[in-house]
Amino acid sequence: MSHMYSSKLMIFNMLYGQAVILLLSTVNTYYPQYLTYTFIVFIIAMIITMIYTMRTSFKHIMGGDAKEVRSGRKLVEVKADEVMNIAKYDSKLNEELRPMMKTSLLSLVNMVIMIAWYYIYFNTVIHYFEEGDLTYKFIGFLIGYEVPFVGLTLINLITRRSQKVMIQVINNYAVYDKGIVGSGVVVKFPLSKEYSVSVDPVRKFVEISRRDKNITIRYRFYSKNVDRIADIVSRFGKVREGT
Repeated sequence: MSHMYSSKLMIFNMLYGQAVILLLSTVNTYYPQYLTYTFIVFIIAMIITMIYTMRTSFKHIMGGDAKEVRSGRKLVEVKADEVMNIAKYDSKLNEELRPMMKTSLLSLVNMVIMIAWYYIYFNTVIHYFEEGDLTYKFIGFLIGYEVPFVGLTLINLITRRSQKVMIQVINNYAVYDKGIVGSGVVVKFPLSKEYSVSVDPVRKFVEISRRDKNITIRYRFYSKNVDRIADIVSRFGKVREGT
């Protein structure tokens, strides 16, 4: 289900981006004096796409599962300050998070490259298309918007596929007899077969991992009462073999 959802969201983003590009290219062809404003519109449209994707993904993760889990009996609640106080002494955490930090940095670099492209292209290259007919001008604007959009999309796809493991430290969560609800994640009990559980009493966390296509997502739950949480997961979250 998550693979189908992810594919549909990707297709929507692609279609939305192409629609915006065609609209702006058309406007710039007939009203080139509004180029600065359409560039701002394009940036805003891309930001809206990112926000929509994040919010929709979040709703997909939470959905009705959170309500179902919260209907159970609350057994343990861990606040953000407790998690942070433990995580900051975990000497291995920074090393584990480094690949994800590199991915975030790459996204920032991509944005800088995109802005540089627009500045150079629409201040120099686009002038070579001005002497042609409307179709020629349209193609010029289309190239200006399309090249970075396709480039960034390909880079994002490659980055996502190259990232094999994603660690998500859950900063604030509650453990129920029906599962765990935390910041941006819901884990229902009993666990289905794509989940696995590991416990590190020295580093004080319980980690519930889920294999999702080509990436392993590791939900990490730090707690000073790690034995208590491990016991709850063992009793109520035992992996179901037939699901």
